[in-house]
Amino acid sequence: MPPTPAMQFGLEAEERACQWLKEHDYRILDRNWRRPWGELDIVADTQGVVCFIEVKASSKRVTGFEPALRADGRKMHKVMRTAQTWLAQHQYGSDTEWRMDVISVIMNGKEAEIEHIQNI
Repeated sequence: MPPTPAMQFGLEAEERACQWLKEHDYRILDRNWRRPWGELDIVADTQGVVCFIEVKASSKRVTGFEPALRADGRKMHKVMRTAQTWLAQHQYGSDTEWRMDVISVIMNGKEAEIEHIQNI
């Protein structure tokens, strides 16, 4: 089954986020890692810190409806649970430094405006 336009839009936003991260010295460790209770959009490493990055996207900027606002407490709790499972399954110890980030992508044609919010 081919991806829906919404799925395609989300995949493009994640690809743009990965490109941005690479340009800012992040190393991509994993993408779209799924478990029944949650999904990790991007797992990356920067300076020894494992970052679990939730990507939120929109096709235009509307004040009060920015993509990052959709990463609410309930969503980030799911990301945290899934991140802890990822760390355990990839044999990272309890001393591993990690954080949760959000990348907001506003797609405007071929251009993308990216905002990276760290450690939320």
